[in-house]
Amino acid sequence: MIKQKYFVYNSTVFCSFTLGSSDFHLITLTENYTQAKNYCRVMYTDLATIYNLADMDNLVTLASNITENAWIGLEMGAMWMWHWSLPGQVTDFFKWKSGEVITHDQEECAAMDQFGGWFVSACGVLRKFVCQGNHTGYFIFVNESKSWWDAQSHCRNLSPDLVSIHSEAENMAVLNVSASQSVWIGLFKDPWIWSDGSNSSFRFWRASQPSYLHNQDCVAAVFQDNGKWNEQNCSNQLNFVCRGEGNMILIQENMTWIEALSYCRKYYFDLVDIKTKNIQDQVAQKATNATSSYVWLGLRYTVQFNFWFWIRSTSSCYQNWLPGEGPQRDYGSAVSGAMEATGGQQWVGLPETEKLNFICSTCAG
Repeated sequence: MIKQKYFVYNSTVFCSFTLGSSDFHLITLTENYTQAKNYCRVMYTDLATIYNLADMDNLVTLASNITENAWIGLEMGAMWMWHWSLPGQVTDFFKWKSGEVITHDQEECAAMDQFGGWFVSACGVLRKFVCQGNHTGYFIFVNESKSWWDAQSHCRNLSPDLVSIHSEAENMAVLNVSASQSVWIGLFKDPWIWSDGSNSSFRFWRASQPSYLHNQDCVAAVFQDNGKWNEQNCSNQLNFVCRGEGNMILIQENMTWIEALSYCRKYYFDLVDIKTKNIQDQVAQKATNATSSYVWLGLRYTVQFNFWFWIRSTSSCYQNWLPGEGPQRDYGSAVSGAMEATGGQQWVGLPETEKLNFICSTCAG
């Protein structure tokens, strides 16, 4: 459902539209990129960061009544950097094959050869690829040839993302499942950064974009082209999209489950509950910035009756347990529910005395 609200800004009345849980705010003022960013940081949190295709679908729906382009929070950074496609993954391991030339001035993607060495390639080349599995050490070989970006989209519909590799052992495991073929892995290089510092690797470029033309260092969504992204001169005057905090917040302090529950109820509303895939995706986005390996959820286990329940709602059909966790396991002691901060971001039961970051919901509903 789209809600409408009004603000007065620089003596001009205009309207902002908010779409459901995405917490996007389409601002119908026209500003240059810097002015738009400053406005969003004052009124909300920042210009919009886009994490996935569901975000883009929501944004296109939000903008269904306008035909103008709008700034989003993607801008040219100071240098070209390698990133893992899976959000939250640190680039702490490389396995470039001997003699590979690593340039620093163009978009490139990484592939693994039949011997396990990595090499750089134009992202549009068609290759088979390996997806990250839903739990640690599990990888999925896809025997279809796609561009790097299409492979990424395929993996995100099947599993968390293209594979991320952080050790020699993981590299060997990926080589083993690839059947000694050249495959895409989830490493790519570009200079674009998000205004809010997010590490989202999602990209939704128009055909022939990005072109890296001089003085086109900011990005707008083109709603005449299904919201696809286009480079723009940052001085152009456009509408823009802000992103708010949403209805949940990550607390980067380590507390026991009971302490986290008390904190959320004192300062916000409650520990977050997850009843749908959409909410799972939002919580997962928040969790990637955690400073602990897991984050507490509002999920509780009763030893007496051996079942799990959300502390402020009725039971839900949606579940995202790590294999071996959840209702199929008798824990035998006091545990509460937590989510992996990275990787598959599935749920686990942990002793309630462990100290973790946690996610609070900021309102009922």
